[in-house]
This record gives sequence, C-alpha cells and structure tokens, in this order.
Amino acid sequence: MSGLPASCPTTCSPPPSPHWTLPLTANGKLDATKLPPPAAPRPSVRDEAPRTAAADDLIACLTDIWSDVLGVPVDPDDDFFELGGNSLSAVRIGAALRARGLPSLRLRELYRHPTVRATVASLEGTDEHLRT
Repeated sequence: MSGLPASCPTTCSPPPSPHWTLPLTANGKLDATKLPPPAAPRPSVRDEAPRTAAADDLIACLTDIWSDVLGVPVDPDDDFFELGGNSLSAVRIGAALRARGLPSLRLRELYRHPTVRATVASLEGTDEHLRT
C-alpha cells in the first residue's frame, strides 16, 4: 500500500485488488478491444401453456407498447427491469394500455410478472376472475 501515510489505520486502506486486471491502453484507459466478448444470453426454459389467438394478439400489443415506452426491442420473455424499466415506465405502460382500450394493469402486477408473457397470463387470469 504505497502512497498511504504510515499513520493511516488498515481499515481505511482499500482492499487488495482482484487477481485479474483489466486491459489498459498506453494512456492508462480501459482497452475495450481486448475485453472478452459478453456472455450470450441463455434461452429461457419455461413451461408454456397453450396460447389462444387472443393471448397472441395481447402479447403482440404489449410487446409493441413496451418497445415504444422503453425505446428498445422487446421479446415476450424479456424482463421489464433488465430492459431499463422503472416505475415511471410502468405508469406509461399502464396509460398506453388504457389508451388502447386494453385491460388495466396494476403496477403491482407488473412488478410481480415482469415479462410480457407473464403479464398477459396475469391479465387473462384477472379477466377470467372478473367474468365468474
């Protein structure tokens, strides 16, 4: 720990650096060209229930809404929060659903079911509960 005064307690000194180091340029900046490629996303393994045409339409509609609100391409199994979603985005999604005449979505449900597919399943379950 060179550079630290001798009177500095060990609890104030930074922890030892990790065993690996990041590749640096001659200027001391990160050399992004020498970094390993990012890990490929793992395909989701989910038990899918048989879908109806209405569910497919709702999935397509919600996917479009999420893409518009979040500003990124969205797949039905993408996680809302991993795509950069937050509470303001969730409110905007709810408003977009209401504007299109679709079932309302409570923010709590979006937090519990953070993918388009899970959200659609939740909305369909709510609709069936209200009909009976």
